[in-house]
Amino acid sequence: MPEQPRIIVGGFLGLLEAGGTTWDYVQYPLGFAELGCDVYYLEDTGLWPVFQEDAGEAVSCSRNVSLVQDIMTSFGLADRWAYRDAVTNETFGMSTNTLREVCNSADIFVNISCSTVMRDEYQAIPMRALIDSDPMFTQMQYVTETAFTPGESSMRNLVHAHTHHFTFGENIGAADCRVPRCGIDWRPTRQPICLGHWPYSDPPKQANASYSTVMNWSVVPPVQFEGEAWGQKNVEFERLLTLPRLVEPIALAVAVGQTSGTPFPTDQAQRNGWSVLNPQETVPDWRSYRSFIQSSRGELSVAKETYVKARTGWFSGRSACYLASGRPVVTQDTAWSRYIPTGAGLFAFDDATHAAEVLARIEAEPAKHARAARAVAEDYFDSAVVLAKFLEQLMD
Repeated sequence: MPEQPRIIVGGFLGLLEAGGTTWDYVQYPLGFAELGCDVYYLEDTGLWPVFQEDAGEAVSCSRNVSLVQDIMTSFGLADRWAYRDAVTNETFGMSTNTLREVCNSADIFVNISCSTVMRDEYQAIPMRALIDSDPMFTQMQYVTETAFTPGESSMRNLVHAHTHHFTFGENIGAADCRVPRCGIDWRPTRQPICLGHWPYSDPPKQANASYSTVMNWSVVPPVQFEGEAWGQKNVEFERLLTLPRLVEPIALAVAVGQTSGTPFPTDQAQRNGWSVLNPQETVPDWRSYRSFIQSSRGELSVAKETYVKARTGWFSGRSACYLASGRPVVTQDTAWSRYIPTGAGLFAFDDATHAAEVLARIEAEPAKHARAARAVAEDYFDSAVVLAKFLEQLMD
C-alpha cells in the first residue's frame, strides 16, 4: 500500500439531518485526510432519499445532496464527495466519470455501518473494509440472511463482499459475549475523534448545567432471534427513570428522538426530575450538537439493551466526543470497561444506584475528572491513533 493511500469512505452523512450522525461519519474522511491520505466520501446506500416536504411531489434527493455538500465544504473536503441517488441513479458532487476514475485507482474502500451497496466497481478495489457499528444486530441479520439495504440480497452477501471486517464490539470472542462470530474474523476498532474539532474546555460554572445525553428511544421494534427479544435503549432507560431523585441537586437532561411503538414517557420522566429536550430544536445540526456537548456538565447515558445483554463491548462515539471536550462520562457497561480504563473521567455503571454513586464522585472533584476525560479521549479515541491502527491492520 502506498504511503498516501487513496481511500473511499462510504457512509450515511446525507441520510438524516442530525448533528450526531454527521460527526459519526465525517470524522472518518476528515481523520484520514489529517493523516495525509487521499480520501473521498461516497454516499451510495440504495435507500430512497428522505426529507420529502410534500408526499405528492416527485421524490427528490436535493435536500440530501445539499446536506452532504454543506458538511463536506465546512470540513475542507468540498471537491471530494459523491452522492448516488437510488431513484434516478444520478451522481452528484463528483461526476460519474470522476467517481469511476477514483474507484479504478483506489487502494481501500471503507464501508461504515454497512451503508454502501457494493457495486462491481467498489468490489474491484483491492482492500474493502466493513465497519460493523451495530454489533449483534449485524450478526443477527447475517445468521437470518435478512437484508439491510435493498441493493443486497442479505447481510451475508454484504459481509462477504469485503476483504476485512471490523467491529465496535470489542468483546466479540470473549467467553461471555453472545455475538455470533459467523465464521468472520471480526477485528475490534473504535470511533475516531478528530480532537482538533473537539477542544478541551473547563467544566461549566453554571450551577444548573446538566449531565446530558442525546438518544433514540426505540427506532425499531425488538428483534426476535433464537427465541429472545433484543431491544433498544427504551428497555435500559426505563431502569433509570427515578435516577434524578437519587442525585438531587445534580441536573439530568435527555434529548430524545426517533420513537416507534410505545412513546417516550415524557410526563413520567419529568415528574422524576428529568429535563426532556427535543433534539430537532436542541441539536439540529453538527455545530449545535457540539455546542450542546460542550455546554453540558458531562454525560449520563444508557446503551441499547441488545448491546448490554450480548456483552458486545460497544462504546458510543457520542460519549467519546464528550470525553474529548473534557466532559466526564457515566455510561452503561456493555463490557467496554475491559478495554478502556474507568475510574477517572470515565465510569461504567450497571444500575441507577451505581450511577448515582459515580455522579457524586465526579461532583466532588469536577476539575480532576474533566482533565481525566480529555486524557482518555487522547489515549483511546484520537483519530490519528485509531485510523493509523486501522490501516496497519489492513496490512496484517
